[in-house]
Amino acid sequence: MYAMNPHLDATLFFVSLWIALVGPIVAITYLKPILYKVLRMLCDADGGAEFWIRCAYLLAVSGTLLLMLSFGEFSDRSSAIDAMRRSLWLVMAGVFATVAIISRNVWTQVRQWIAAKELAAHVKSAGTAAPATAPVAAPAAAATAATAATAATAATGAA
Repeated sequence: MYAMNPHLDATLFFVSLWIALVGPIVAITYLKPILYKVLRMLCDADGGAEFWIRCAYLLAVSGTLLLMLSFGEFSDRSSAIDAMRRSLWLVMAGVFATVAIISRNVWTQVRQWIAAKELAAHVKSAGTAAPATAPVAAPAAAATAATAATAATAATGAA
């Protein structure tokens, strides 16, 4: 009636899940200090950086566990070495994907932040330069008007 499925090896199952849990935690913990600094720079909200770091932990761990549960080899017919090789491969794939997604999204925000800062600096330098030329132009125009008025007065007085 039912096909005979191989039995699961509980030791392989729990060791594989432990690897899937620890691997991404180690990776995000390694990135956390610099990620926190970058996120603090980008997130003005109080607790924003901490929120995104916690999200990274959850996404990394849950994604890796999903990979392990979906594609892990826990059969009592497979060797422990093959099961661990597959487990490590799945964990590294999950960690790689998580770090790639986080890096891509953070770098996109950093590029936008740098571009906005450069634009603000350019606008500020252009704004600083404009008032410096405006007062210079105004006295020159006033001097020209005064010279014209003096010349008109002199011409009227001479007539």
